[in-house]
Parts: sequence; C-alpha cells; structure tokens
Amino acid sequence: MRKILLFVIFVSVFTGLVSAQEEEKPAEQGGFAPCLATCMIGPRVGLEMNEGIDINQSEWIMLGGQVVGGGMTGAMTGLGSAIVTGTRAYMAYDMGNKNGFEGVLASYCLGPRVGNELDYRKIRTKEWLRFVPCVCIYPMITIPLEAYEGKTMTDIEVAEGLRK
Repeated sequence: MRKILLFVIFVSVFTGLVSAQEEEKPAEQGGFAPCLATCMIGPRVGLEMNEGIDINQSEWIMLGGQVVGGGMTGAMTGLGSAIVTGTRAYMAYDMGNKNGFEGVLASYCLGPRVGNELDYRKIRTKEWLRFVPCVCIYPMITIPLEAYEGKTMTDIEVAEGLRK
C-alpha cells in the first residue's frame, strides 16, 4: 500500500512540474521537466517536449509500470519484472507499430519515440551508444542535458543530419 501511495505522489509531483513549467514559461524551452522526462521515459521525450509535443498515454503507462514493478521485492519480484516488461512491451507496440516490427523493436530497446519516428528520422549515435557498457554513461548524461538546455529534436535532426 505504501508503494502505491508513493507512486501516486510521484506521478502527481511530476505532472505538477510539467504543467507548472508550461504555465510559467510558455515561450521558453528546457528546464527540469524535459530533463526528468528524458531520464525516466526515453531519450527523445524531453527534446520533443521542448517543441510542445506532450507525453503520450502509453509512455505514462510504461513509467507507472516501471515504478510499480521496480518497487516489488521479495516474493513479488517475478510479478514486478512481468509488470515492467509488459508495460514496456505495450508502449513499444503502441508507439512503434506504424513502422512494423523494426519500429516496435526500436521502441522497446531504444525508447518510445525512436520507433515511432523510424520512418523519417535515423537513430542517433548517442542512442546507439547506450548499448555499450561503460560508454553508456556519456549519452545518459548528455541527452538529458540537451533537453534541459532547451534543444529540440528538430534542431538535433538538422545538426546531425538525421532526416531520411
């Protein structure tokens, strides 16, 4: 019961941060909310929040599944793993199914928006580096910092030549 209460408090605070940032500074980009969304949901979420694109329902469901499943310990560990895997699989199917199996696989492994945008954007080198042990620390720090600074996915697409 305590874990469910903590999850509800976490979602309430995170939603409040997102809405507070949008109300206070509609013209500015970046900040804490896009940085946190990038860390917790996926590498492109915060960058696209800076463009004004909201977090999808399936991404919220995945985040909730990770919090609830990660909090289960002891005899409930297996159920927690099933919840995390199931909610992530649902998000991957929901976000990546327009690009077929490759889109679903990219959404599951790299992040929700990667598989969704696979038909018109390439995968960034920083997103691929997340698979390399020890080196994965670099993109896990720099991508959220890009979102914090206010960069958008369109800016990065132009700078890195990601358009197909």
